[in-house]
Amino acid sequence: MMKEMKGVCFLFSETGTEGGWWAMQEDGFVSEDGHWKYEGLQYLREGDDFTVYADDGSVLFHGIIHQDARTGAIPRRVIRNGKLANHSTWKQQVVDGLWVHWIQKGIDPEVWGQLFTGNKRCLVRRQEETRTTART
Repeated sequence: MMKEMKGVCFLFSETGTEGGWWAMQEDGFVSEDGHWKYEGLQYLREGDDFTVYADDGSVLFHGIIHQDARTGAIPRRVIRNGKLANHSTWKQQVVDGLWVHWIQKGIDPEVWGQLFTGNKRCLVRRQEETRTTART
């Protein structure tokens, strides 16, 4: 069964995330003072059917999410013995100067990043996870 979520797409990042996550804030999850609630935060997932709309309602992007965490990844800079050095295994991608955890496969990272600026409307269709109950 498919779950359909409408909202606003953005790059989510906070202390401890070690980079940005492509996400959407689902409609209907707003506090009384107008702030977004965490319950409405939806990270984009592999296999999501994702659509982003322009202000006039035209489609800017529509496709299935295929996460690519390798293309264009660069080493993170760390301090070793008081000097800056490239970490030998810790690599991440950068979009518009910000660390991110993945980019959409087959699309220019900067073009992808622009979809998440300006509070653009979006739609996510996701296969709902089915739970099985073990019987004893």
